Amino acid sequence: MKYRLLSLCLLSAGVSATPFDTCPSKAFLVQGSTASMYGVNLVSGAYNEFAQNVGTNNKLNGFGFSLHDRYLYGWDYSRKDVGRVGKDYNLEPVTTTGFPDTNFYVGDVAIHENAYYVYKKGGSYGLYRVSLDENSGDYLQATRVINGSALNLNIFDMAFAPNGEAGLAYSVDSAGNLHRINVATGASTSLGNVGQSGTFGAVYFDVENNFYISRNQDGHIYRVNIEDPSNTQLFAYGPISNTNDGARCATAPIIDEGEDPTMDYGDAPDSYGTSLNENGARHSVGDLYFGDSVSAEHLPKAQDDDNGVSFVTSIETGYDALISFTLSTNGFVNAWIDWNQDGQFQSSERIISGFSGVTGENRVLVPVPVDAVEGNTWARFRVSNNSDIAPTGGVGNGEVEDIAVSVVASSLIESSTAWQTAAFEDLWPQTGDYDFNDVVVRYRTTTGQVGNQVVQYKVEGALMAVGAGYHNAFAIRFKDIARSHVNEAGLQLTIDGSAAQHSPLEANRNEAIAVIFTNTRDMVPTQEGCKFFRTEEGCSDIQRSPIPFELTLPLATSYNASIATVDKLDPFIFAVNGHYHGPYVDSNNGRGWEVHLKNQSPTEAFDNSYLDQGDDTSTTNGYFQTASGLPWALIINTDWQHPKERVDMSIAYPEFVEFASSTGEKNVTWFENPVANYQYTINNAAQN
Repeated sequence: MKYRLLSLCLLSAGVSATPFDTCPSKAFLVQGSTASMYGVNLVSGAYNEFAQNVGTNNKLNGFGFSLHDRYLYGWDYSRKDVGRVGKDYNLEPVTTTGFPDTNFYVGDVAIHENAYYVYKKGGSYGLYRVSLDENSGDYLQATRVINGSALNLNIFDMAFAPNGEAGLAYSVDSAGNLHRINVATGASTSLGNVGQSGTFGAVYFDVENNFYISRNQDGHIYRVNIEDPSNTQLFAYGPISNTNDGARCATAPIIDEGEDPTMDYGDAPDSYGTSLNENGARHSVGDLYFGDSVSAEHLPKAQDDDNGVSFVTSIETGYDALISFTLSTNGFVNAWIDWNQDGQFQSSERIISGFSGVTGENRVLVPVPVDAVEGNTWARFRVSNNSDIAPTGGVGNGEVEDIAVSVVASSLIESSTAWQTAAFEDLWPQTGDYDFNDVVVRYRTTTGQVGNQVVQYKVEGALMAVGAGYHNAFAIRFKDIARSHVNEAGLQLTIDGSAAQHSPLEANRNEAIAVIFTNTRDMVPTQEGCKFFRTEEGCSDIQRSPIPFELTLPLATSYNASIATVDKLDPFIFAVNGHYHGPYVDSNNGRGWEVHLKNQSPTEAFDNSYLDQGDDTSTTNGYFQTASGLPWALIINTDWQHPKERVDMSIAYPEFVEFASSTGEKNVTWFENPVANYQYTINNAAQN
């Protein structure tokens, strides 16, 4: 009897606090430099305040729930000793002996024994045990299990597992490593990394032995599989705090089905994350929802309250779909559609991201991928007070609506340009002879379009003439198309009916650049006494047919038709490394020399040191033109007959000079008025 009286004095000089009536399903969270008490629903992350102040002027940390007497125990910073809290949420001092003169912020009450454990790293501290059993001879006497140098963990809370070997506590350090601590010996075991880092100031268990960790910085609650830490899920979005500690009755389920339901779940098949076991999308029912109402439920099931989201237009590949949704009050909307029909909502399938919706009707246009699978699939819409959430996991307030939708496949529409001719003068920046027959290519472009999305290019044509002594390559730059967005596995180039032996897509470039002819001089036949291909008189008895080619360039990432326009194709020539190309060109840097259309910027491979030499005035007047405005490359939108070898363009086509010097404003049909006998006129076999 004397011992019992002494123990009461050690607890408090006043009336003892009243214990909790049951083992609560909610988690307890204490926050702030002046301790406030909250209840957290781990299912949704929603929380409510139990007490603004538990009766201390300082922190309360190292928090744990005792299954033995149904009190919450923690470390009271105001007294540097233990305190306990009952169902009135008032802190009651507990006087102990044996602790060092410090404060602890890591602790929990054991499940297998009526004892409270706290931990602090450092050789002067460590892991301590204090008995809470009034019938024990060491009641309220603290003993150190192991010093904090031997057990050196950077942890912020710990929790005892309800199942498995007795006396095992768990925690996650700031680097995301999961630790199992045997409190009887002080030994710890690293079990792996959970894939998250930060300050996990509140950790909990449930009756199924699921381990939950709450990160102070963003309030994210993760569910950790202690047998496989790599299988960690973002479980719910909880409260943010710079001071955080948690406790929970570890033998309680996280949902008390005896209480009225408070959650809204989705309706899609469970592969999408619908049930709680699959970490399904769920919200605490409140004042924020789609449509007219929202119903609470214990488990996912179809509800008639999915009435606030609709598709105004059909969902057709390559087009934009118009979505309408009404909100009860302002909130953030996120949405996903399973485009590939694999039974999951991937992060890449998010169609609405953090949309700031307003009370009443909202409308959003979303693009439908060109490769979306035709047929029936599922869409998920979530509204909440969180701007950035995943397709699964719990959120406080809001609603999830899952909708069965149907995707319609659009047909491929091909659209071709007229035939046009690209002609180049390769003496740049020397003074040219301006016969524009050094490299002549006739071609047309066809775009493949699904809806309003361009999915591929096809360029077909022929090498018409080579009147150059220099070695030039012919290439096409697809401006504003990223090289990484080309489906290189589907890329095809045929030359004269045979598949090219090289990949046409130029390596180590940001832009998509297709090299059609790597060396035009090597492509063409010549005969004795003839130096060029299809530019000289008296050489017509050799092979006269143009050399055809066809390039198919499919896109891995489609482009809106307003961006991927055919006028952004940029045909150009560049010098071939290892061959002499005039006095201004380094034969070891031939690729750095290019000729483009007038005022067309060069590619990223161009060497700017070639500018403003010889007859070039690019810096002053614009790229690739002379002081008088003459270009070094032309595009002629017709079946054009190029000048004979060493016949100046101004002689073969007298109106060209004024056209060029007027920047194309005068004599726009100069190519229709040639002077007879100055053009190479052999009929060719180019495609028409």
